[in-house]
Amino acid sequence: MEWLDTISRRAAACLLPLRPGTLIGILAVVQAAVALYVVPDPTWGQQNLYGFGFADEYDQLGLMLSQGHGYRFSPDTALTLEREPGYPFLLAGIFSIFGYSLMPARAANVIFAALSAWILATLAARISDNKMAPRLAVLLFLVNPGVFVTILRGGVECLFTLLILCFILALYRAADVKTYGAYFLSGLLLGLASTVRSTALLFPAFLPFWFRLGEIPRPTFPVIATRLLVLAAGAGLVLSPWTIRNYMLVGELIPTASVQGVAAHAGQYICKNRSLESGFQDLDTEAAAARVTLARQQGYTFKSDYALYFYNPRDEIRFNRWLGKQVLAEYRRSPALFAKCVAENAFNFWFEGKNWTATFINIIAQLPYLIIGILGGVFYARNKSLRPIGLLVLFCLYTMLVYLPIHAQARYSVPLAPLLSLLAAVGAGEIARTHPGKILS
Repeated sequence: MEWLDTISRRAAACLLPLRPGTLIGILAVVQAAVALYVVPDPTWGQQNLYGFGFADEYDQLGLMLSQGHGYRFSPDTALTLEREPGYPFLLAGIFSIFGYSLMPARAANVIFAALSAWILATLAARISDNKMAPRLAVLLFLVNPGVFVTILRGGVECLFTLLILCFILALYRAADVKTYGAYFLSGLLLGLASTVRSTALLFPAFLPFWFRLGEIPRPTFPVIATRLLVLAAGAGLVLSPWTIRNYMLVGELIPTASVQGVAAHAGQYICKNRSLESGFQDLDTEAAAARVTLARQQGYTFKSDYALYFYNPRDEIRFNRWLGKQVLAEYRRSPALFAKCVAENAFNFWFEGKNWTATFINIIAQLPYLIIGILGGVFYARNKSLRPIGLLVLFCLYTMLVYLPIHAQARYSVPLAPLLSLLAAVGAGEIARTHPGKILS
């Protein structure tokens, strides 16, 4: 282990003189230079491995909003509920100021990643008393290849990551002060994150585990229930304009988006037809073509690309709901297929790329983070306590569970990169405390 001791001491010698803010600034400048000048073309590189342009039609929604056409994919199609509104409205503001361009969106992603790193350093300093922990957490997060790929894309991941970290920090502070106002603020941040991606919305259902196991003295069940109601009220308040808009549009209470049926169908189709000869992206494209056929058989009128753009928003809701029922019915007929898809999605969530080559690259990039995150968390819990990191572990598990029965790919795990970096950093801090001179002392 002498080589590890040498590396750790040299790393400490380089990082300790730098404050976390200075380290964040240096890495953000490097990221901005590469994103805006070295890789300016969204078609750069191997597009069959990774995409570096706008993703998931968020830019189309933002463009329509900036041009005054409303929340729709094109001027001639209906108002839509297919995507959560947070990121398209941000893009609409960017396009209104800078015009339709990927570069300002990348610049915003660099800023979101830097702010996320700052919150990460704050969390690390809260959990660990080792001075290296905040610096190491920041370094691991900002040099993560998956994080940098998301900076290059016009997708929701960087903004969602920032808002999730804000929510987690607010929850920690609410646990400190134990006031309902603090939990209401946490709910507001959860609602804001859910306007970008709704996967975090049901996380409060897991919080009773944290309250009971992570708080001394343990709160009573009425207190826990009140906290959850206050938190839900905060989230509901933020989501209420979108929910009211959707109710006025389709006559139903829909607080998030209508894409769940499409996602479930895509996940099941890919799982059923996967083989060594078929890549993820090829099967995803086939699944989209299959949905076009199904929608035409159902008599719907729409425009099609990867997604279906309906001329009636109620048709969008009906078709997604019908797709979801078909997927559920097939899983009921074949529980073995459901078990197979859940098992594959557990792998896909961390490693799945557009094809087998991209998946192999993802394994090389992601597996070290997964390993050091788990080992760091285990070492910290064994030597100190599970309570300070319980919320982080719980959110990681919850996020993964959300995707297992539906649809998963590696980019869905990117918002967990800061949490894995944090677990690794605080674990290293405990090693430094208990075995001085062996690692990052």
